[in-house]
Amino acid sequence: MNAPEHEPDEGPPSFAPKDVSSYNSTCSRAPLENPVYFPDDRSTAATLWYDAVKNFSVNILNTMGGIRATGRGNLPRTGGMLLVSNHASFLDVFALGGTSPRPLNYVARSTLFLPVLGSMIRSVGGFPIKREGMGAEGLKETLRRLKNGGAVILFPEGTRSHDGSIGPLKPGIAGLAARVKAPVVPAGLAGTFESWPRGRIVPRPHAVRVHYGEPIPRQELDQDPDRVTDCIRERMLDCYRIARAGLASDLAGSNLDLEFW
Repeated sequence: MNAPEHEPDEGPPSFAPKDVSSYNSTCSRAPLENPVYFPDDRSTAATLWYDAVKNFSVNILNTMGGIRATGRGNLPRTGGMLLVSNHASFLDVFALGGTSPRPLNYVARSTLFLPVLGSMIRSVGGFPIKREGMGAEGLKETLRRLKNGGAVILFPEGTRSHDGSIGPLKPGIAGLAARVKAPVVPAGLAGTFESWPRGRIVPRPHAVRVHYGEPIPRQELDQDPDRVTDCIRERMLDCYRIARAGLASDLAGSNLDLEFW
C-alpha cells in the first residue's frame, strides 16, 4: 500500500476558530508526488523500513474503522519540525506516523525500551526519555534530531489522558519551544481514546481523525513561559476540536463518499 494520499493545501483558516461545528473537512484523492519521503536525518534503508512499518500500521488502522487526516499541507516538508499533540492512547504514534507525509522521530518513556521492543522502537526513530520529565539527555537528543533536519513528535501532557480530554501541559514544553529554531506544529487526535483507552488490554474498532494545524508563530513562543504553555495548549485544543468535528461527520455517515486511507 502506498503512503496516505495528499490533500489540497487549502484548508482551515490560519488559526482554527473555537467553534468548529461548521468546519467542512475534506480528504482529496490526489496522489502524493513522492510516496516515500527521504529525509536528511536517516539513511535510505532506515527510511524504507520506516515506510514499510508505516504502511502496515495504516492497514491495521483501516481494518479497525479507518483513519483520515486534514491539514497535512501545514507540515513543513523539509528541515527540523517539532510536532506537539494531545496524547490519549497507545495508538497516537501510529495515527500520527501513518498520516504524516514525512518520517517522524518519537519521544518515548524509557520503561518501554526492553530488549526486543526497544530495538523496534529505535528502528523507527524512537528514543527514550524519563517518564517524570524529558531530562538533560532527552532534551539534548531532541535538539540534535531537530538540528539534523528531523521531525520530532512530543506529547506535552507527559502521559496518556485518563478521560480523552487534553490535560495540563508539562512546564518544560515552554523552555523547549523557546530553544528550538525549528517550526512548532500543533496536532489534534480524535478517536484513539475510544479505540484504546487506559486500562484496556487490546484496542476496539473505531474510526480515527487527525488534524495538523499551522506552525505557531515564533513571536508567540518568545514570551513568558506560562503564556507559551497556554498558547501551545490552545493550539492543540483547536486542532483537537477540528479532529472531533471531522470524526463526528465520519461516524454520522456524511463523508462516506470519501475513501479511508
